[in-house]
Amino acid sequence: MHAPLPRTAAEAFLLSLSATGIAHFFANPGTDCAPLIEGYAHGAARGWTLPRPIACVHETLAVGMAHGASLVTGEAQAVMLHTNVGLANGVMGLLNAASDQVPMLLLSGRTPIVEQGRDGCRDLGIHWGQEMRDQAALVRESCKWDYDARYGEQLPALVERALAIARSAPQGPVYLALAREVLAEPWPRGVPATVPRIAPAEPARPAAAAIERAAAILAGAERPLIVAQRSGTDRHAWQALLDLAERFALPVAEHWSVRPGFPTTHPMHAGFAPGAALASADAVLVLDAMVPWIPAHTTLAAGCQVIQAGADPLKVRIPVRGYPSDLTLAGDIGLILADLAVALAERLAPGDAAVSARRERLAAAHRSAREALFAIARDGGGAPMHPFYATRCINDAFGAQATYVSELALNPALLDLERPGQYFSHALSGGLGWGVPAALGVQLAKPGEAVVACVGDGSHLFANPVAAHQLAEALALPLLICVFDNGAWNTVRAATRAMYPEGAAAGSAAMPLTSLEPAPDYVAIARASRAHAERVVDGRELPAALARARAAMRAGQPALLDLVVRAP
Repeated sequence: MHAPLPRTAAEAFLLSLSATGIAHFFANPGTDCAPLIEGYAHGAARGWTLPRPIACVHETLAVGMAHGASLVTGEAQAVMLHTNVGLANGVMGLLNAASDQVPMLLLSGRTPIVEQGRDGCRDLGIHWGQEMRDQAALVRESCKWDYDARYGEQLPALVERALAIARSAPQGPVYLALAREVLAEPWPRGVPATVPRIAPAEPARPAAAAIERAAAILAGAERPLIVAQRSGTDRHAWQALLDLAERFALPVAEHWSVRPGFPTTHPMHAGFAPGAALASADAVLVLDAMVPWIPAHTTLAAGCQVIQAGADPLKVRIPVRGYPSDLTLAGDIGLILADLAVALAERLAPGDAAVSARRERLAAAHRSAREALFAIARDGGGAPMHPFYATRCINDAFGAQATYVSELALNPALLDLERPGQYFSHALSGGLGWGVPAALGVQLAKPGEAVVACVGDGSHLFANPVAAHQLAEALALPLLICVFDNGAWNTVRAATRAMYPEGAAAGSAAMPLTSLEPAPDYVAIARASRAHAERVVDGRELPAALARARAAMRAGQPALLDLVVRAP
């Protein structure tokens, strides 16, 4: 088959995206997209293979869906926004992607450069109103690379370079601005869009001597602890951590876990609140954790040695981060853990008496901690229901095969997480409105699988639910959205009480700036886009409601359950 011959730079650009492995083109279009829209229509008429265009009616939706799709595929996604105004609306999602180290090619138009005489020149009043001296400044701090394309013939090379940088560890977003005149430039007649070969950097591993030092620290510890945060989408890292923990009875705790990296059902799982374990640990291995603990609330034991490991173990983009690191290992987590297992085997026998005793102690602690949480859940089925009860009911209804996306809703300690990529939580940047768009992206990338988005009511409002339900129907994405509805900004309320426990706000009947009453009718909003939707007030009715929702999902229908929960 002959290579497609583009007519314009926009068509060469779309062909380049396809050639570099981009499967979807998430877009909130504007006037700057005209050459791209024409290119899609021209390419479709000629049977070209181009990224699937996904029209999103809000920028939060476009960036969030790309984020979710990348989480489950491991592949970079492309997002196109409209000049400076669309880019500004997408910045919150970009902050989440940067914090979560998600590879993303963020694109936007820029106002046409010239006023007349060129294809794509200014022809609307907004083309003057949207002019900026430095549009990339809106996103530069959150991107690994940015550029404003000057010439159409640059575009294939720019795409390849941008994606190679985005896909290299530590991964993250990159940004390319595309003026309409650049996209509209004629492509040389009869010349295919050739993409140069620029490979991402290969995964790195620390020197053997550094691994030996780490093994010596862990082997010599009586109370070692591993703290993970975001390694759970790496199948190699998941298995390597599981093997290491099982073999040498090393407890794995997860703090503010955004991508759990260890089975919650495993006896070596030490929970999601490692404060007590950290206070007694004499050696801590931190795996790719931006925030392994809260220094204001946690004091390490005297003499505790800390190893920080990951592609960016010192988190160089964060100006203030004072966590100790007696040994810093830069490299791929899976490779580091595999090498560490070999080095530990030379120092520590799995049948060692101390290892065996530690294994029994940790297994008993795991059983006790899980049972304490389950007891709270079992007693929480009233009206309103406890969020722990809701979490456990959702787990029981969908099991380990579902993929869960949670934004200030589920407690992962109550879920049976048994495989990599089973659970995703919001990035530590905390940009609200991420959960439902990300779950839509997960569902798009995993057709036929059960995807459950659990979000707080405030988070759901931030996600532009009308736009989200519209796209779920348009793309036939049968996910379930569970709104944990407590009628308040509970995170804000809890933070205020934590900071001022004896203050006037904590003692007030109605804390200022935290109420979401009167709440909109979330069920009516979902039904406006033909979703199956129910409101569940009494927890005893939740299992049956979940069964009905799952039946609707299996029939290809999106679903929503508005769960009235008490504040924990």
